[in-house]
Amino acid sequence: METEERTSVCKSFTVLLNLIAWMLLVTAVGLGAIHFSECPIQPYIPIYLIIIGGCGIILLMLAYWTNTLHEGFWCQICILSIICISVFSIAWFLTGTVWIYSIYPPSYNSTAVGHYCQRTLYLFAFWFNILGFLYAMAVAELVAKCLQARDMAYCPYSQFPVGAAILTSGGAIITGCNVENASYGLTVCAERTAIQRAVAEGHRSFTAIAVTCDIKDSFVGPCGACRQVLMEFGTEWDIYLTKPDGAYKKTSLRELLPLAFSPAHLAEDGN
Repeated sequence: METEERTSVCKSFTVLLNLIAWMLLVTAVGLGAIHFSECPIQPYIPIYLIIIGGCGIILLMLAYWTNTLHEGFWCQICILSIICISVFSIAWFLTGTVWIYSIYPPSYNSTAVGHYCQRTLYLFAFWFNILGFLYAMAVAELVAKCLQARDMAYCPYSQFPVGAAILTSGGAIITGCNVENASYGLTVCAERTAIQRAVAEGHRSFTAIAVTCDIKDSFVGPCGACRQVLMEFGTEWDIYLTKPDGAYKKTSLRELLPLAFSPAHLAEDGN
């Protein structure tokens, strides 16, 4: 019963996040189009909202499509498209920030002389950017924490330190590192250490995890056992594969463990 409830909560939380994302992106496009000519002192702000909202909608659609595809040509095309659009969106986001702050604070009185911009349009663009920066800061902190956790690894036998940092639904970050044992089979991976620590502290719902090791030339993901452990607490994890220099690649648990066995299968079997 507890497993079913936890799965339902994770699914509900994921659906809610998706709805919020769609609402924000559609609103960005709508406001930009409706008030296209109502920010004469900085006419690029409506264009910024239309393009950033459109790119976000395309990214969401590509992400959904990628989750339905098996490995192959179209899956690779989707992933390449997501990377290209993401890079463009980041650059466009930073450019939009310059436009928004260049007229701060704006005048909302269209008859006044000065930095006039339609109130709803400007306030939405302003807070949209603030939320974007907060999200980027949250990811940066998660990545930094996993790098710190790697330095605490106990790995005298493999000399292969791994760090992990988990983001809970409540915003807490829980870290873990690999802990090896002379009886090799008793070694615990960083991801599982973080999960066990989080559960011991009362957390049951998670949204993201960042993992890192000492390999500099490629992004390294969790082992198969750790992927299955993560699946126990939901399928909609964002996973940040992190290099030692802090560069990261975002993927998802669905991509890393397709056709996975999950608590939902036990619930179906019980019925």
